[in-house]
Amino acid sequence: MAFPEPIEWGADWREAEAIAIFLHGHGQTAQDMLELARAIACPNVRYILPGADGGSWYPKSLVESFEENAAEVERAVVHLLGIVESSLGKINARDRIVLGGFAQGACVVAEFLVRHPRSYGGALLLTGGLVDIAAIGRRPGTGLLAVPIYVSGSEMDAVISVERTRGVIKTLQAGGALIRSHVFTERGHEIAPEEILEARKLLEDVKAAVSDA
Repeated sequence: MAFPEPIEWGADWREAEAIAIFLHGHGQTAQDMLELARAIACPNVRYILPGADGGSWYPKSLVESFEENAAEVERAVVHLLGIVESSLGKINARDRIVLGGFAQGACVVAEFLVRHPRSYGGALLLTGGLVDIAAIGRRPGTGLLAVPIYVSGSEMDAVISVERTRGVIKTLQAGGALIRSHVFTERGHEIAPEEILEARKLLEDVKAAVSDA
């Protein structure tokens, strides 16, 4: 799996009060996350938007066995870790970093959070869940204690089941994360305006916490 250079957009590093790292869904590109960033319209944020070659972070759906996706998920998680560490080299403040993604991208972020639980500024899992079903409900250490995480899903989503969404909520709560969730009843496989508002709110909260520190 190849990873092109991420798109970077928004505030300069010196002016950024928060760093948002957003991963796209299956069949999308970093350009789709750029459109999301523009819709969020939160000033003084530096957006880092990674992409997966071919528009896919892993090859199989979540109904397949984890072994079918394990190697690619591991590579995606390592790639995301490298981006996080590179960002830390520039801002030296983990609590200013917000991790997020949609669908497959949200699933990769979920896997990253349980494998590397740390005091991030927050996370957004827009229609996501854990790829590794064996990790559902298993406590991911205490590194996510009090980290605000917004998790969304839909009873009508045919790609990421609502059971997977509820499973990642349970897992992250076990690690002490502060979960805010929204399970839609009629939304399809898309990002709703309410989710964009939640993303903006989380980024504003992270910025406010930085300015109050």
